[in-house]
Amino acid sequence: MPTGSKPTFCLDSNVFLAGIVPEVTRAPRDDIRGAERLLRALQRGEIAAVTSVMALAEIRWVFAREQKPGFEIARATLEEGFAEHLTILLVDADLAINSATFRRRYYSKSNPLSHNHGIFPATAVRAAADALVTTDPDLLHVSELSVHRPSAFPAGLRPGRT
Repeated sequence: MPTGSKPTFCLDSNVFLAGIVPEVTRAPRDDIRGAERLLRALQRGEIAAVTSVMALAEIRWVFAREQKPGFEIARATLEEGFAEHLTILLVDADLAINSATFRRRYYSKSNPLSHNHGIFPATAVRAAADALVTTDPDLLHVSELSVHRPSAFPAGLRPGRT
């Protein structure tokens, strides 16, 4: 896990997508710019980040859905380009069960939290991240941890703020 004095953020797959292929995201422009700032800060080592291996699955799905080339470059960027500052957690039984717990707690007809989306707050808790960063409306109301939109970076994303 990333450690040290720099903040650690759990990044949802939509943060990576907004920074890598912004033309396919539904995120508002200010969140796209915030995601780009986050990824630059991650690359420079100003922040540490954690995500789930499920981010790779979601990113792959978007590249396939949009029939866009370049997934292997995006994957290499996550796995190798950010390697010193990004931890990608595998989904084990405990993480899967915690994901289901988040889904049960926050799922409703008006908030259709999926199993995949439940992975990200579970990952944030497992990694003791300072905050979860996401554009998903179904995750913005998770109360067990600090959750922010990418547009909050850098000023609004301070350790311990909600």
